Amino acid sequence: MRVTRRDLLRGVGKAAGAVLLFGGAVHASHKKKSRARAKSRARVVDTAPLSGSKMYEDLIAYYNLGEHRTATEVDRRTSQWMVEQLRGAGVRAVMQPFSLRQFFPRRTHLSIADRSIRSFPLWFPRSTGSQPITSELMAWDKNSGPASIKGKLAFVRFPAEAGAAMVKGSIHSQLVLSAASAGAAGVVALTESTTREIVALNCPAGSEPWPIPVVLVGSRDEQSLIAAMSSSAKISLDLEGEDVAAAEARNVIGRVDRGKDLIVVSTPQSGWFRCAGERGPGIGLFLNLARWANRRPSGSSFLFVSSSGHELGALGMSAFLKELAPARERVLCWIHLGAGIATYTWEDSGDGLKRTDAVDPKRYLMTTADLVPMLTTAFAGCPGLTPGVGRAVGEYELILKAGYRAYGIAAAHRFHHTPADSPETTGPEILEPVGRALVASVESLERPGKV
Repeated sequence: MRVTRRDLLRGVGKAAGAVLLFGGAVHASHKKKSRARAKSRARVVDTAPLSGSKMYEDLIAYYNLGEHRTATEVDRRTSQWMVEQLRGAGVRAVMQPFSLRQFFPRRTHLSIADRSIRSFPLWFPRSTGSQPITSELMAWDKNSGPASIKGKLAFVRFPAEAGAAMVKGSIHSQLVLSAASAGAAGVVALTESTTREIVALNCPAGSEPWPIPVVLVGSRDEQSLIAAMSSSAKISLDLEGEDVAAAEARNVIGRVDRGKDLIVVSTPQSGWFRCAGERGPGIGLFLNLARWANRRPSGSSFLFVSSSGHELGALGMSAFLKELAPARERVLCWIHLGAGIATYTWEDSGDGLKRTDAVDPKRYLMTTADLVPMLTTAFAGCPGLTPGVGRAVGEYELILKAGYRAYGIAAAHRFHHTPADSPETTGPEILEPVGRALVASVESLERPGKV
């Protein structure tokens, strides 16, 4: 679904429908508040160095490009759009191409008789080939007997608390590999979530295809699948696509050359779906920080890095660190803008999820120890962003391992990694305080005596 500037100014009334993209339920009282929220957003005054409404406008533009999977046409368009935005702000910008193995689905179809069940491949996918798998669906866990599943489709559950990434030895991989070893023809994995949506899972770098085809489904279709198992109905799984050994993706690199000291700002640009709340705040903050940095008459030099390959083991950031990363001794600080930086809190209710006006405080401000006092002051007005040492997730972990002085922000909001991650998950009034804190941190880093 495309969101227009008119929707933006109206408080993204249509974007509330985008939360329903895969049938997600939004509380009725939330819909009734759309006009009130529109008026509230219209009153956002852009007095901060980084405008909340401008960041949100960039987020909408990013969302409208489409689904942001690495090396797809949309991902390449996103790289080009990022370059254009940086150059339009006077920032010198280029692309860094890198090669990776990628799967490009042509068809993902799961059905019971004539009813389609929403599904999505588990990376790295294995195709069913030209003929779909048609068989009974049978529940499977680690205690199931091997003879019961042979030739059938295994139905497994991926617990929500296990996170949104595949890791070696995880419960996800154990279930898939054990079903394959027992002779299952394919796997249908239900991703447990309060949103009832499909939750896509990140894939480690260098992963090989699963031994058998695997698709993910959301819990909203659970009862249909249980009924099919109870009646021994035939299930059809069709997963077709192209496995490309050397697909091309592109990082975007922007430079503001000024002082000797260098501040690096990075954010991922790729993800499974449209990623409004997951990637959008980072994109908006990144672009507006670049515009602000280039407008300044003096100060540090800046290096801006927008990386693809995030959901596939952070391949783009790895390529940048290997080929183009600056010398550690020159970097005053590396600021990483990760997932879900500024999103709303959602409440569970009897007839769906209700969005509140409060920012979700379940976000992390990760840092090296020497930056804690400065960041405590800079982010004092941002709930949940209390600096902490020791936690490192996503691409920030790679930056730390490379030895840089750094801080980063990350979170997994309610619609993280789901097709229903729409612009309604965030807004200008919660983006702007983070922008203000980022600018404050840069100005503190640059003061004589330095942090």
